[in-house]
Amino acid sequence: MYIMEAKAAILKEFGKDLVVESVPVLEPSQDEVLICVRASGLCGTDIHIQEGKISTVSLPYVPGHEMAGEVIQVGKNVENVKVGDCVCVHIDIVCKTCKFCTMGRPNLCANLVRIGFERNGSHQEYAVVPADNVFKIGKSISFEEAAIIPDAIACTYHAIRTQAKVRAGDKVCILGVGGLGFHEIQIAKFLGAEVYATSRRNEKIKISRDFGADYGINTLKYDLVREIKRITGGDMCDVVVDNIGIESSIQLGLDTCRPGGKVLIVGYTDVVFQADYQDMMKNEKEIIGVRGSTAQEMAEVIELIENRSIIPYVYKTYSLMEINKAIKHLKEGRSLGRSVIVM
Repeated sequence: MYIMEAKAAILKEFGKDLVVESVPVLEPSQDEVLICVRASGLCGTDIHIQEGKISTVSLPYVPGHEMAGEVIQVGKNVENVKVGDCVCVHIDIVCKTCKFCTMGRPNLCANLVRIGFERNGSHQEYAVVPADNVFKIGKSISFEEAAIIPDAIACTYHAIRTQAKVRAGDKVCILGVGGLGFHEIQIAKFLGAEVYATSRRNEKIKISRDFGADYGINTLKYDLVREIKRITGGDMCDVVVDNIGIESSIQLGLDTCRPGGKVLIVGYTDVVFQADYQDMMKNEKEIIGVRGSTAQEMAEVIELIENRSIIPYVYKTYSLMEINKAIKHLKEGRSLGRSVIVM
């Protein structure tokens, strides 16, 4: 099956809107597949890229790193998927030979190339990707749900399970719930934790409770540290997940966690943060970075979604022609969760 041209949303200039126009559809190499993209997730990182904050992105290019669709052509060496399979696509293309890949941390690959960053992404009708990055999904998962698996769910699974090592009985606070936080709640609850969700919007607090949060705290109305101290009887949190990523949010996380507790950096907006050095030292508190996920974690997440232990939350869908409107709504904070572009 050969298609000459198809629509794609292209970033041609930093700080400007994407341009939707026709582009040639590439043929897959012997180790690649051609995907008819059915849905493409929209992430806050897309805004960072559009603003020129990701140094490895070269223009012009097609952004988007959350992809789901149908395989319509396979290279001659491809055996893991076939034409007609419904799939989602792992973001990271890794070398498999560097120190980090061989030590079981391929998300830190020294030769990393990411779909939607250093390579054209998912905001287009057809995309060629390496077969190794393609994961089959069952019919119980819609394309809209599948699109947000590679980042909004797999990366939060990496944060909660792998980096934080959350266990049954842990007290976990999610700073800033939304496209990531609603899935962090579900993963932490699946692992047996007690979860406290924070937001400045009552609508997000309600959604958090619907997804199992034990407490929802509106931080416009309540002092978070005082509330956590009250709820936990002074024990504070074992893990705090920072989805906010501004200069002051790390310290808020440190103030909210117990001695020996962990603060995870998931969101990133500001370049630097401030933290109480002595408090960290005396109480052995940890600040832990979170980047991406592994292929194994992606496979585990898909299984959890197929048995509905995790339910992907898509707030709103837009057409490809509405992509700039969707980005505008995301910038303005009008989205209550992940938005998805449907083709």
